[in-house]
Amino acid sequence: MTIDKFFIRVTGTQSFHQKNMRLLLILFFYFPVTFSYNYLVFCPLFGHSHTTYFAKIADTLTDAGHNVTFFTPTIVRKFSSHQYVKSTKHVIHLEPSQQLEQYGNTFEDHDFTKFWTDDSSLSEMLPMLELFNKMFVEQARVLGENLGLLDELRERKFDVMVFESFVDTAYPLLDYLEIKTFIPSTSIAYDPNLLVSIGEPRMPSAVPLPMSKFTDRMSMIQRVINTIAPPIFNFFLSKPEYRSFRPPHNLIDIPSKESLSSFIFTNSNPYIDYPRPTIEKNVQIGGISVDVEKLRSQKVNEEWDAILNLREKTVLVSFGSVMLSKDMPLENKKALASTMIKFPEVTFIWKYESNDTDSFAEGIQNIHFSKWVPQTALLADSRLSAFFTHAGLGSINEVSYLGKPAVVCPLFADQMRNAKMLVRHNGSIEITKYELDDETKIEDSLRKILYDESYRTASENLAQHLANQPVKPKELLLRHAEFAARFGRLPSLDPYSRHMSFIEYFLIDVATIILFTCLLISYLMFQITKQLAIRLPFVADDAKKCN
Repeated sequence: MTIDKFFIRVTGTQSFHQKNMRLLLILFFYFPVTFSYNYLVFCPLFGHSHTTYFAKIADTLTDAGHNVTFFTPTIVRKFSSHQYVKSTKHVIHLEPSQQLEQYGNTFEDHDFTKFWTDDSSLSEMLPMLELFNKMFVEQARVLGENLGLLDELRERKFDVMVFESFVDTAYPLLDYLEIKTFIPSTSIAYDPNLLVSIGEPRMPSAVPLPMSKFTDRMSMIQRVINTIAPPIFNFFLSKPEYRSFRPPHNLIDIPSKESLSSFIFTNSNPYIDYPRPTIEKNVQIGGISVDVEKLRSQKVNEEWDAILNLREKTVLVSFGSVMLSKDMPLENKKALASTMIKFPEVTFIWKYESNDTDSFAEGIQNIHFSKWVPQTALLADSRLSAFFTHAGLGSINEVSYLGKPAVVCPLFADQMRNAKMLVRHNGSIEITKYELDDETKIEDSLRKILYDESYRTASENLAQHLANQPVKPKELLLRHAEFAARFGRLPSLDPYSRHMSFIEYFLIDVATIILFTCLLISYLMFQITKQLAIRLPFVADDAKKCN
């Protein structure tokens, strides 16, 4: 009996067309059955790049057929009008308190312009990190006053929650929503404290910190700094307490909670970043925000098309959305413009946020200033020859995946590390922000990046590696997010080493025993040799007497 006849016998009707039944069976047997899970992506709105990254995570899960809620409480008001998610429809906003909005304004009004000339030192970073802590404590208080909204979220019975690792507000939210499975994530290369919590070795001797200026080849002093920096930061940075939103409002031990995560997502890619030891719990999804096929299919509009056709070569110059070109010291602007005029065959597209260009670039024909540029579309265009960038992680991923040679000029924070990370692939040149007034240095860098084919070849080679990596970042994200939703917490991925003391972990006790044993054996051998040396003359004398 055929399947369709069997169906007719069981149902007693022929209304279900046999052709449709065969098609249904083909679909059932030849395509895997997938299940949709409920995900909550929690991302307070305080930074454009952070929200962009988590919005991409949300959209990737949505596009795979899952039910995703993007919960993005407002902290910095100016970002609230921006549409970050594309395909995720269920987006929840939450208005800030007056105090939280004030913290957001303070963060937004922070004087970043000084980083054009100053280092981002410990004394500069600590106040900003303290402000972050105050923001998130107030964010937790706002959430605790909106339990009605949280009750609605709890009714959705989320399988997994994804959130930024240093946003500690997530943990009382997890507790109240009763979500057992969670994936802390980082929009930077990695979070040293998070790695310690999950038991991953940090290896400070060869892996520079996210905010480090060092490469993987460090001097002894650099290794010392790279080792002691995290504990120094943790010592000087007060860690706020978070309590449950429900009575009796128990204290939440965040480090111990972090270790219960199924996985962590980090915004790094092993084919770009420095090699480092990782554990299976650490899933590197760097580059997830770069859809190369989609970018290459984009076409610039007529205005940008005409600009790209003006000259033989074109260079894009952009320093990002935080450090603005208009705030650059005037001597730097003059040096850049004076250098650009030496390349009449090159069009320079300079993202410049003001109209006050006459003071340093009046009469220069090969510079096109624009307050906004379609960066990814330009990078994907074959007519763009090179990129002059501040080395933000988003730009580093884009230029790597799209295979463009670059001049990188890091300004602060993780840009220092990002620049050196990219330069090691031989497709880019680094100049420091203190060399932006040096026309000779700028000219030399531009001439090499534009006319030395080795840089173009190296950058295209890196792009080929990324295009053909064995498992794509999007696939890594989906498979691990689905695995976590299905199986929850994974004790098998929790290394016992994180419970070990410093002495046990680094085998100091074993080394001590081995050293003691070697010394004891050496001592015994010495004593035996000494006794033999003393007795041998007497034995020789006795032998002579016997003869």
